[in-house]
Amino acid sequence: MARPLVNLGTRDAASAAAVDARSSAPVQARTAGTARARPRVPAAAARSSGRLWVILLTLGWLVQAGLRVWFSRQQFMPLANPDETAYLIAARVLAGGPGADLSGSTLYQGGYPLLITPVYWFTSNPSTVYHAVLVVNAAISALVMPLGYVACRRLGLGRPAGYVVATVAALVPAGFFYSQYAMTDAVFPVLTLAWLLTTHSWLNPTAASSARVRYAAAVGSALLAAFAYATHSRGLVMLAGLAAVGAFIFWRQAAARLSVLAAAVTAVVIAAAGWMLNHHISLAIYPEGTRSLSGQIRQRLATVNGTIHVLEMAAGQLWRLVLDSWGIAGIGLVAALLVIVRRDVRSDLRVMGALAVTVTTVTACTAPAALPANQPQAWASGRYLDGMIIVFFLVGAVMLHRARMRDILVCAAVATGLFLLAAATVAVYIGMTVPTSGFGSSFNFAEPAVLTMNWTQASVPLATAVPLVMLAAWIGLAGLLRRWRAGVTFVALAAAFGTGVAAVSLVALTQMTGHVSQTGNSNVQAASALMKAGQLRPGDRIAIASSLAWWLWVPQAFEVTWTELEPFTPGQQPPPAGTTVVESGWPTGQPARAGWPDAPAGWRIVASDQSAGWVVWRKG
Repeated sequence: MARPLVNLGTRDAASAAAVDARSSAPVQARTAGTARARPRVPAAAARSSGRLWVILLTLGWLVQAGLRVWFSRQQFMPLANPDETAYLIAARVLAGGPGADLSGSTLYQGGYPLLITPVYWFTSNPSTVYHAVLVVNAAISALVMPLGYVACRRLGLGRPAGYVVATVAALVPAGFFYSQYAMTDAVFPVLTLAWLLTTHSWLNPTAASSARVRYAAAVGSALLAAFAYATHSRGLVMLAGLAAVGAFIFWRQAAARLSVLAAAVTAVVIAAAGWMLNHHISLAIYPEGTRSLSGQIRQRLATVNGTIHVLEMAAGQLWRLVLDSWGIAGIGLVAALLVIVRRDVRSDLRVMGALAVTVTTVTACTAPAALPANQPQAWASGRYLDGMIIVFFLVGAVMLHRARMRDILVCAAVATGLFLLAAATVAVYIGMTVPTSGFGSSFNFAEPAVLTMNWTQASVPLATAVPLVMLAAWIGLAGLLRRWRAGVTFVALAAAFGTGVAAVSLVALTQMTGHVSQTGNSNVQAASALMKAGQLRPGDRIAIASSLAWWLWVPQAFEVTWTELEPFTPGQQPPPAGTTVVESGWPTGQPARAGWPDAPAGWRIVASDQSAGWVVWRKG
């Protein structure tokens, strides 16, 4: 994507047409022409070099996975509720264990639980399960590194430079931090990057070594998009992008039409399987139905004010795309926009640029629009664009490494303008500060808190200014690299560049982990205290009164592994038959028994906490 910008303005439309013609030529002819044009490399040397890089990529992946495990080592129970608990319970259901009743909540889809279900084959201990899930997260999330290397090679970087850029990209919090949580966001950047790479291999014959590889890429792209659809609502945008690319290939590349059919069949089969998986989970965990995301979007778009509100939230997402990448993804996004409008650029690159920008824009509009009204802190979260942050970070880093300074400055100027406009929208919508205290706020606004060094109220102007200063520093280092193109000075500057970006990410990750992941969550602590005080044990059948707050009983739905917590409404119905323990709320200003005023004889209060608002009853 960034390659055409290296020689921006030096290639005319005729030469672009020639490139497209070469791209549509048979693979065997291109291979033969390349062999005549380039010096022949001994086969043994090529195999040895290939093995070396495979070993280096494997080591890089292991290091990245190890870092993720290290950062999450002090996690012991779900903090981001109800999300984490819902995913973990879905995995338990798929493994044959008890479910829960989360009716009325968002449907937490089955793609991610399917990946962590094997953990329940070996253990049901909640702490062991949670730690094992985080290890699975680490192994999958660390794939950003080798996939990033492939992306850098596609964008024209040499092997050493591509390896360094991919390593640095894998440390960006958008692709790292969420691996500390049992959530879809831990794996979605990998899904996004892998999907774009396989789609490019399908779209461009030069990226595939044979027709068989291209068919495999078509099937792989469809499989990844359909699995993303089964994993999160954002995957529906990827499915639509897959359909658009398939239509383009069917129209422009007659020789590849059968691959479009293969991709379509794969997408339909996997998407149908994903729908059935989600339907099964919905019946098991949401017996009275789920909250409708599409209904929330339609409701917001039904009025002019609602539409304006959605656009404001989209601006918040794009503000975070630039901010969370330390400014570098902004360059990548503008580079993709320029690729789309230039006629002298290869068609496959233009299509990929349009695909990336469209997926980003549609996701930025639809993801926050589907949020419930009681989640205002997530409207400018970086979670929903985490995969595209990594993609555009890679593109921006390649631009800084390869493009001419004039082109870099053009992209940086446009990115700065868009970033400032988005920041102004954020300031108008939410004010000059964003909240960063408490788990929910710090989880969603961690990067602004890091950049402003304020974990109470982060200044929007300061959080906007710091990435711009960083971007100026990255551009300055890129300019120095072009002045010293070889020798010890060049190597030192290149190392300083990579080390600087990596250091910023690692410092941010350390602070984010310390303030968010390793900081006690009061709600989770209260839920844990309730469970310990009630002395819940295997064999107990537990009913939850409607008066008990959800943040007190939802974490228990994961901690209680032997049975399903059963809800009931005091005053309207008795607890389910066979119940031995009832947990109820303690209404403010009333006696403890007010949470279950019609408790029958034989039930006694065994534990209570007025400040936390709960009472535990036991039969007998």
